[in-house]
Amino acid sequence: MAQETPNNYKRVTEDYFSRLHSAWVMEESGDKTMGEVSSNVTVHRCPVFGRLHFVRDQRGIACLSFIVLYWIYGVWSMSFLIIYPRYQQGLLNVVAIALYAFCSVMTICSLFKAATTNPGRVPLVEQPPVTDADQWTFCQKCKQQRPTRAHHCRRCQQCVMKMDHHCPWINNCVGEANHFHFMQLCTYAFLMSLIAFVMCMVHWYLWPKCPATICDKSVYYMRHQQALLYFSTFLSFLMAFSMLLMVSGQHFNLIMDRTTLDNLRDPFGKDQSRPLTLKFRTCHDAYTDLCGPGHKIFWAFPCRRRKVLTSYHYYGNPV
Repeated sequence: MAQETPNNYKRVTEDYFSRLHSAWVMEESGDKTMGEVSSNVTVHRCPVFGRLHFVRDQRGIACLSFIVLYWIYGVWSMSFLIIYPRYQQGLLNVVAIALYAFCSVMTICSLFKAATTNPGRVPLVEQPPVTDADQWTFCQKCKQQRPTRAHHCRRCQQCVMKMDHHCPWINNCVGEANHFHFMQLCTYAFLMSLIAFVMCMVHWYLWPKCPATICDKSVYYMRHQQALLYFSTFLSFLMAFSMLLMVSGQHFNLIMDRTTLDNLRDPFGKDQSRPLTLKFRTCHDAYTDLCGPGHKIFWAFPCRRRKVLTSYHYYGNPV
């Protein structure tokens, strides 16, 4: 096999990427399956949400269900124990409420998109591009050719383009096509938890005791308000801290042009046989790779389709 170099790494024909893009578009529209899907993946077409990708994994389903229940509890506890009573007292303004509501909605939307979006399954290709054939590998489990940085997921039972990792909390792989949804999820979950934690701290230490005319102790959740808020404070701090670490790690990987799997295989970038050595790139290039071309204001919204990049950008600046 020929030695891989950065120049050879970029020499990928436009014809292959045109076919790759067409395969994903046809799969999303339901016109063609391109050999989809693995035995662990179910795909449903919904008139409103389009093509939904769902992994049949009991542990992943349990983790995803826990995250959804945690989101429901967090929104409920903050709304009925702090936001509504303190707004009635005139201590909480509309801007703070709107900010928390926005982050909450964006969090659950990002979770839905990250969990149900095809992470970038490698479509069936008759043969790799001639100029890139020496860099392709053959997956013994999928029995098909796959490009560099594609990885076979044991949970999903399929090869995923630029796979970062399989996340049980979203019950899906994080790959080329849904990595930006995962980054949005981590970012909005951090902001939502941070706002909730700040509100809890202000509730405990700055705001006066809620009067009985507003916080009626005859209501069950008001009678147990203190215990519920202690639990909410702990959960919001734990989630904010966890998501801060996740966002920081993902940001570091993006500007270093690496994935989690790259870090596991070669933590310090010393393997000279691979083209993925340590290097820095600008935040603009990194997040353009992640979110795709288009106006940057739309990067914040999960309900959008990520455009496929051109072949040179795809291999020249991989996510």
